[in-house]
Amino acid sequence: MDKFRRGFARSAACVALISGMLLAPALAQSAIDEIAKYGGPDRMDRLVAGAKKEGALTLYTATPVEDVMAITKAFETKYGIPVTVWRGSSEDVLHRAVTEIKAGRNEVDVIETNGPELEALHREGVLQPVESPVMSDIYPDAVPQARDWVGSRLNIITAAYNTNLVKEADLPKTWQDLLDPRWSGKIGLEAEAYDWMATVAATFPSEKEGNDFFRQLAAANGLSLRKGHSLLTQLTASGEVPFALTTYLYKADQMHKDGAPINWYALGQSVARINGLGVARTAQHPNAAVLFQDFTLTDGQKILADRGFTPTNVKLVPLPEGLQVRVVDPSSTLDNLPKWRDTFNAAVKGQ
Repeated sequence: MDKFRRGFARSAACVALISGMLLAPALAQSAIDEIAKYGGPDRMDRLVAGAKKEGALTLYTATPVEDVMAITKAFETKYGIPVTVWRGSSEDVLHRAVTEIKAGRNEVDVIETNGPELEALHREGVLQPVESPVMSDIYPDAVPQARDWVGSRLNIITAAYNTNLVKEADLPKTWQDLLDPRWSGKIGLEAEAYDWMATVAATFPSEKEGNDFFRQLAAANGLSLRKGHSLLTQLTASGEVPFALTTYLYKADQMHKDGAPINWYALGQSVARINGLGVARTAQHPNAAVLFQDFTLTDGQKILADRGFTPTNVKLVPLPEGLQVRVVDPSSTLDNLPKWRDTFNAAVKGQ
């Protein structure tokens, strides 16, 4: 889940090198547009009939193997359309999709990866806008204006605490409460939470006030920096870190339900990163591609929820009660990650 950060510079360099390329569509673009944007009452019937005639689908994905296979197998069972899957890191999916299309190798139908990489693909013009009635059911911040990709799940980052060491009554009610000396030496933070801090800082009256708060917090009470959200969650459960600011909600909740002395806690708005998918403009199997996107946003949402993810179709799977979410803007991540890193390091590490 953290892959968009690791190697992100390499992904950005890849995009810069191939910008300005010319696409070589596999099918007439007007035909793909018609399929992707058709909204008649027989839309689903037409998609299914067209997809079965095409008889195949190729998916490039950065999703873990077991999770993507759960979706593709269910799709194959429902529609009888075999799915060929190529899996790689988020930066590798970005690189392969764009360079292949540039070379006229129009193999990929659907691209599934992290939000920033999907936004990079949008900027390269390789994704096909899709009009689907299910879009109205998706968490609004997971549907970009261009609609050439859509978020299928949220990776929600929230606080967590060790229930043996921190009483529920003592939990902070506001960010400022963390400046109390009682929290000295007790707060953990993921060591590269650049986008998280920038997003939280934006919830303060001004970005400067937000960044100044984290500088004050680090100076007053210290921050235990740990590499990896999962490690930080485990250390919170073990008691080494009594209160962590940046754990994945699903992991803390999973460990809580398994009996570990940990529980998640929403301090203000919880930050969320988007994972999603888009249809390639040069898809060889456009009916199957649009059908698969719709399937992921409907039937697939319950599969994702059963596997511990937070789906974006809030009509089918509502967000946890009382949780307010603020999504990291993928476009801002592309444009501002180096600045966010420098601000984080200056505030939290004093570098």
